[in-house]
Amino acid sequence: MQVAFLIIAHVPYLRRAHRLPTGEEPLHILTAQGLIPLIELLGDLHASGLGPKVALALSPLLTEQLTDPVVQKHFVIWMEDLLARRRADLDAAEAAGDRHGVYLARFSLEWGRQRLHAFSERYDRNLPKKLRELAAAQVVEPLAGAASHAYLPLLGREESVRAQIEHGVLHTTRHLGRPDGLWLPGCGWRPGLEQIAAEVGLRYVVADPNSLPAGEAPRPLWVVPRQLAVVFPDEPMARHVWSQALGYPGDPLYRDPDDPRGLRAQSGEPYDPYHALRRAQEHANHFATALVAEAERRPADDLLLILLDAGQIGPRWVEGTTWLQAVLTHCATHSALRLTTPGAYLRAHRPREQTTLREGSWAPGLHGGWQGGEAEEYWAAIHAAEDELVRLATAFPSAEAEQERVLNQAARELLLAQTSDWAALLSAGASQQGARWRTYLDRFRQLAELARRDQLNHGDLFLLEQLEELDGPFPNLNYRMFGG
Repeated sequence: MQVAFLIIAHVPYLRRAHRLPTGEEPLHILTAQGLIPLIELLGDLHASGLGPKVALALSPLLTEQLTDPVVQKHFVIWMEDLLARRRADLDAAEAAGDRHGVYLARFSLEWGRQRLHAFSERYDRNLPKKLRELAAAQVVEPLAGAASHAYLPLLGREESVRAQIEHGVLHTTRHLGRPDGLWLPGCGWRPGLEQIAAEVGLRYVVADPNSLPAGEAPRPLWVVPRQLAVVFPDEPMARHVWSQALGYPGDPLYRDPDDPRGLRAQSGEPYDPYHALRRAQEHANHFATALVAEAERRPADDLLLILLDAGQIGPRWVEGTTWLQAVLTHCATHSALRLTTPGAYLRAHRPREQTTLREGSWAPGLHGGWQGGEAEEYWAAIHAAEDELVRLATAFPSAEAEQERVLNQAARELLLAQTSDWAALLSAGASQQGARWRTYLDRFRQLAELARRDQLNHGDLFLLEQLEELDGPFPNLNYRMFGG
């Protein structure tokens, strides 16, 4: 049986967002606890000759932030502050004669120093550059995503959907290498996406089994004959990892991810990294045994695609990276298993049948995780802004100089407002965390007004420069992508 791991990673645009609830800290946590350990383990396995292979879907918005010198500088400052706090914990534990506290503080200090050294020295602060090297070595297979991780089925204009996909492909190609596949936020699908994906040269998309017609099995299928295939994650196997209540991450020996000092296990007892990491190895053995059992009942050329989230492996399950390293080692050395990626698999095993995917996602109902409640106001405002941008792009197809900068920045603000996190938070009732979209749309409206002026004054230009600095992802974005 052929096994493929697809690791997804995303955070919304948090650059210069300062403190929580909308600060940069989630980005830094994902970098320190999720991405750096992942890159380290892939690099180490590759250097050992084991031949690891994973598919990786970093949202273009995340990749953009990881390459930003401001974010890189802020990460170093954040890590240095974290290390200072752990040194203070060590001093306090030594003064109190707390042997276990000393042990934990030293463990945390060493862990932090290694991550900071890897970031600054091994990877020169540029994680996407290292990932591109791993992609060139065929360790990582990059997937494209919607440019700002927008939830595509609920966007109001086809121009928006196309711009999100086209710019997502361009951005991924620029930073990680040419993608073959497309990862959709929430596996959100609606008919019509297949044509856009095929037209931009993608070879496969990842969809949820909910989007299959009733009665069809989730196996690789054509959605555009001989051009675009669809693959589906295996839900039963992934449940071992995704389920907090029934899966591995809820084990009482593992560190409580909500304890900022890392002193407590999920059982409430003092945390012991030694026992927790041994348990991660045991869980890896269990998972590998389950994979082998699955291989025994499947044809040798079947594909088993397992979806993992870098926001969980590490940030929410501290020992998850140890588990993943052990699982990849098992897969690379067991005769019944063969590590692959979706693109490599499809090159060797072309689908034999075709399907027509129906609208759906991995959420209950069609789009339940992004609709309802305060999200309805959000979608109405997004649709109105999409209409306005299409009108502007159509009215000014040949804008130059300051007007072109204004229109490009307006498109950038709309992309940031379309980030799916806002709708998901609003749908869940987290209105404070999801309110950031209003800022982006307010800026979009200001820029739309400037775009229609014959000439900009000094105040207008100052505002434009401010917004270009504040909201500056996707420097190559061209507003004409939204032209009707």
